Amino acid sequence: MSGKSHVNESGQNWEGSVAQATQAESGKIQPKQLLILLVLSLSLAIIVIDATIVIVALPQIQKDFSISLKDLEWITSLYALIFGSFLLSWGKLSDEFGRKLIFMAGISAFIVGSIIDGFSLNLSQMLVGRVIQGFGAAMASPSTLSILTTTFTGKSRNVAFGIWGATAGAAAVLGPVLGGYFTTYVSWRWAFFINIPIGMAALVGAALVIRETRFKDPKYTTDYPGLVLITVGLASVLFGLIEAQTYGWLVPNQEFSAGGFSWSTSNPLSLPLVSIITGIVLLGVFTSYEIRRARKGRVPLFDFSLLKYKGFRYGLFTVAIVAMGEFGAVFIISIFLQTVKGLSAIDAGLTFLPMAISVFIFAPIAGLLATRFGPKWIITTGMVLEAVALFSMSQIISISNPVYYLYPILVVYGAGVGLAISQITSTVLMSIPWQKAGVGSGANNTVRQIGSAFGIAVIGAILVAQISAVGQADLAASTVNFGPMASVLKAALNSGLSGGIDKSFITAFGVNWPAARDIIFGALTQGTRWAAFTAGIFVTLGALSSLLIPDPRPKQAKVAPKAVTEVPQPVGRTLGVIVISQFLAILGLSAALSSEYQSNQFMRQWFTSYAWPLGLLLGNYLGAMVIGIVGTILILWRLVIR
Repeated sequence: MSGKSHVNESGQNWEGSVAQATQAESGKIQPKQLLILLVLSLSLAIIVIDATIVIVALPQIQKDFSISLKDLEWITSLYALIFGSFLLSWGKLSDEFGRKLIFMAGISAFIVGSIIDGFSLNLSQMLVGRVIQGFGAAMASPSTLSILTTTFTGKSRNVAFGIWGATAGAAAVLGPVLGGYFTTYVSWRWAFFINIPIGMAALVGAALVIRETRFKDPKYTTDYPGLVLITVGLASVLFGLIEAQTYGWLVPNQEFSAGGFSWSTSNPLSLPLVSIITGIVLLGVFTSYEIRRARKGRVPLFDFSLLKYKGFRYGLFTVAIVAMGEFGAVFIISIFLQTVKGLSAIDAGLTFLPMAISVFIFAPIAGLLATRFGPKWIITTGMVLEAVALFSMSQIISISNPVYYLYPILVVYGAGVGLAISQITSTVLMSIPWQKAGVGSGANNTVRQIGSAFGIAVIGAILVAQISAVGQADLAASTVNFGPMASVLKAALNSGLSGGIDKSFITAFGVNWPAARDIIFGALTQGTRWAAFTAGIFVTLGALSSLLIPDPRPKQAKVAPKAVTEVPQPVGRTLGVIVISQFLAILGLSAALSSEYQSNQFMRQWFTSYAWPLGLLLGNYLGAMVIGIVGTILILWRLVIR
């Protein structure tokens, strides 16, 4: 075996693994490894920041481009969609052709997309740049994580993942602060330009310190049909979720036309509904095709055989659900702070600073706690904290309550993110063979990005629906005579406040503006509360699914009897307390959800129209009772009988 390559049992060639992965089990990180970690962290930072730095700048972009809230969703969701769709393909290609090569090419494409976005003059140009950014991020991100996995081993890998997780979490919440600073004091365009110098520094660092690694698989051929199926399928579902706000969820609200294609209101089904159904069918075809491809001995785009590992299977499911809540909540709350609360972009960004500090503190602590109790319980605890924070936001957010009421809640939310984000990534990747690092990291990032895209679409749809429903109800009940401006206000509410609330819009209402403002702000506030509440539901579901993740702690069977009797018993008792506490917290959240359902007529109407089975579970606390009964049985079986 040479210092650069060796052959595994299947005859496939793995290059560079000895040079980069060999190190003492003492857990000491070498100086060169620190430099590699720095380069990877810089690259990860700009990729993650780009998903959130734009959020605070969106209200200003909305005014400059005269676009609606629905269009703002495309700016954030399109990036995540392209990012997620191509991750699977580039994860495998980075294994095949070299992680360093694909990583540097991806960062270069990301820089090009940032330049286009920074100089864009309209929504179309910006979306082109976002597509290129998403494509570059899809190339670089899986390479980043797989290089990390093959560079660090043993105890140092846990430390590296902790730093990686802290970087990802901190970048996600520091993005709004940077975006607010640039939007207020320079220009929102610098939210994109800032990627250029950081990306160049990462490219130089990668050229100097990262050594090439690749996993040569002679069976691999690029899976073009699979790539087309998953991309078109996901895009169809996302299009339906976003555009249903305008063109109808079930039946057409208005005619759709693009190029030579049109969809009239005479059709029995709305175009978004047909798009969603088509996307789901295509994703089913993708799954069937990939399984058949693997059975024929050809390397699939997504290796469904990896789902046999419980940590990988349930970890990915948890990542997808939680991402839907995490990113959507920040998206909506930022709009609320700048519109209803009248904060500047920088002040809105600084509002998220307690969350960033909390992530910095708790991400390293998560690694220590995971070593003691196992990552599964840390993940669940973190997501329970996130859910509690989001449900608290949904109750505290109002026109009258001051912004500083949110600070302690954001601290709790940041603690939850810090505990969960790094450990869930570590759990997913460490549960599969290391030769599959590229594919595994691609799958992990894919579900996170797709989850965030769909989360923004779903939560954005709820926001727009609430603006329309609550706003029109308040307008109808208002005693103020708006005259011809009543139709203007109604149209603005229906369109998701297209063009924003600028000076010309305010001036047009004259002395009636205070009354119009109360209607608009009341609708936005109700929509934001619903958005936070929906995000809390997603995260709660993620907390429940995390309980299915197996505990990867080492078995104690081969340890001397003395050690077995002295060490595992206290841990078992502690874990018992943790499990029961988490169960009670989840039971309390489900009861609170049912209570909100009983008192909120808009919630009841929505579930009756679109998700009546869930409405049955929420009504009369049926869901909470089911969780209580099933959870009690499982706890008794796991902690007492076994």
